[in-house]
Amino acid sequence: MFAGVKLPPPIVSIMTTVHSSASASAALEKFNIKNSTAIQVGDLYLFSGMTAVDLDTFEVSNGDLATQARITLENFGLILEDFGLSLDHVVKVNAQLVNVDDFALWNEVFLDVFESPYPCRTTVGAPLVVGDIEVEITAAATPRR
Repeated sequence: MFAGVKLPPPIVSIMTTVHSSASASAALEKFNIKNSTAIQVGDLYLFSGMTAVDLDTFEVSNGDLATQARITLENFGLILEDFGLSLDHVVKVNAQLVNVDDFALWNEVFLDVFESPYPCRTTVGAPLVVGDIEVEITAAATPRR
């Protein structure tokens, strides 16, 4: 495709499950969800979707979108601490909002929780499948940030 350009061979990364704590596993089991909380590929940590679930009681917060988004990001922060990381290491955030009219609330939480340079992000409207969830958030983090 590019004449004279020699590309290096692909780097093969081993996918490793890096987090599946007892509380996270129990929360997933309550909702009959089968996946890892986080996977490490090289220096990149990829997180499954999370919601405002209390990691002690496994109950979903009945708060508004802003409350649920803050609880969800706090849960990410707790798991990141297990890796010696923090929300400052997040490089990508995806948010699924039940009601896209709540974007302003989500944006306010995002700008309050994260600092510049802000993570890349995508926000979409989507029906969510478990409980009274207003938002589901996925993220990626790296210690290099």
